[in-house]
Amino acid sequence: MFKTIARSLLLVAAFTLSLAALADNASKRPLFFFLFIHDDVKETDDARLAEEYFSWLIKDLESFAGRRVHLRFIRNIPDVTDARYKGENLDQTYIAWKNRLDQYLNEKNLPLNGTTKYLLVTQDKMNSGTLGFATLGGYTGIASLETFTAPAHELGHMLGGTHELAEVIYHKAWWCETNLVDTRKNIRSNCYFYSDKNKQKIAANLSEFP
Repeated sequence: MFKTIARSLLLVAAFTLSLAALADNASKRPLFFFLFIHDDVKETDDARLAEEYFSWLIKDLESFAGRRVHLRFIRNIPDVTDARYKGENLDQTYIAWKNRLDQYLNEKNLPLNGTTKYLLVTQDKMNSGTLGFATLGGYTGIASLETFTAPAHELGHMLGGTHELAEVIYHKAWWCETNLVDTRKNIRSNCYFYSDKNKQKIAANLSEFP
């Protein structure tokens, strides 16, 4: 009888804690990712893009950031989703994209804050060795669909994560790269999550935005 009562109490406690966690998540400002899908992207189904490139990212972020994550896909905006993104001068390319985005944000009165990020999602690399570009803690970046983790990589930088805190770990019987590993190697798999240290860094950064 004691075991039954104890088990019931544990279930009640677990349920109460779950409700508390949900309430805490609901009380914090959500993360909003505005995804500008470049005109050259071959995949036309936003649901499929969300499933392959972002569903696992949302699950990971929500598990440690303590807040909801929302996606918004934006397509077919002249002078925005047709932006030139290929070139060797990454700073120049990024600034040109940022200027286009800023004009769009002003026209649409969209917010600039620590929990809203804007990503240009492209089909191809920026150049032969670059899958994407973003500044640490910035509000926008560029990421290719050539690898499944490139968007998570650039969003991770925008949320405060760094290459230095990324890891290659042994996971599920093989070596995998956490989302912010600097150089992608095909021999290794994707972990599909951030390293523990990057999770701590991102969570600490987001704590500034209740």
